[in-house]
Amino acid sequence: MRLHPPVYILFRRVKDDDVVCGYRVHKGGVVVMAPMVFHRHPSFWEDPDAFHPERWLDDAAANRRPRFAFMPFSGGPRQCIGNSFAMMEATALLASFVRAARFEWDGVHLPEPVSRVTLRPKGGMPLKVWLREEIAQARAPR
Repeated sequence: MRLHPPVYILFRRVKDDDVVCGYRVHKGGVVVMAPMVFHRHPSFWEDPDAFHPERWLDDAAANRRPRFAFMPFSGGPRQCIGNSFAMMEATALLASFVRAARFEWDGVHLPEPVSRVTLRPKGGMPLKVWLREEIAQARAPR
């Protein structure tokens, strides 16, 4: 969700004239944001291009990051109304998958993002999969 957020580009209409990071934005204009850019910003993330699931266990680091350093479903009043359900569903599915099988990257296919309605890996994400019960049976003494 951080390295390859499903919503890879956001558009927002400017409500009032303002200056953002030294750039003037005009009322009625459009601001384009790419969550993938700030999801990989080195000021917010240590080793920003790496997949380190344990980084989410560091509450101190999370408290140092700006509120919207991680926003895979946008944020504020225009955020995806299904974001809580999607995260809950993803967590439940991942827990079920990991309990039932072992997954291993094939060492060949790197995710190459393809822009559709949401961002997805070109050609899927091939993995080697072993069912845990088959692994246990293979290791059992005979």
